[in-house]
Amino acid sequence: MKCGKPIESDEEYCQDCMGKETFFQYGYAVFLYDSRMKESVARFKYHARKEYAKFYGYAMYERFGDWIGRIAPDALIPVPIHRERYRKRGYNQAELIAVELGKRCGIPVISDYLVRTKNTLPQKELSDKERFANLCRAFSVRNEVQELYKNLKCVIIIDDIYTTGSTISACSQMLCERGIRSIYFLSVCIGKGY
Repeated sequence: MKCGKPIESDEEYCQDCMGKETFFQYGYAVFLYDSRMKESVARFKYHARKEYAKFYGYAMYERFGDWIGRIAPDALIPVPIHRERYRKRGYNQAELIAVELGKRCGIPVISDYLVRTKNTLPQKELSDKERFANLCRAFSVRNEVQELYKNLKCVIIIDDIYTTGSTISACSQMLCERGIRSIYFLSVCIGKGY
């Protein structure tokens, strides 16, 4: 009911969402993060297969375009990567996906609203508690950009992978602190369990 993660019980919330306060309403992912999608996302992120963003953006639109229309977000906000990682990779994968989805939906993408202030360790190598500590105050809002977009009320955060929700939670906390009250997320993939 919160993160869209598939669960095998009658519960409404997965173990990661149960009893956890979040600053986002809820969100969805297009694909399960299985071995096939792990390979696909790895090629996209680490082997310069930027063209995959077109497919991922299209898949998001096909699956969730009606939902996006109903919630009518003011903007799409991609999860930022640190400037060191950007320099090494040459692009932000979440931004490329957001741009593709934004074109199809006619929704602006604000790529520089959030900034990653800490060059965090890759989340995939950390436990749930380590993920939370790793991302503590890892993001901030650019004041000058917020001034340009001070009327934002509803946004969708875009990312490539949702596992425990630590990244989306950290981003949504910053957005909420700046007055945005309706925060949702979309990701390409979602983990099953932890």
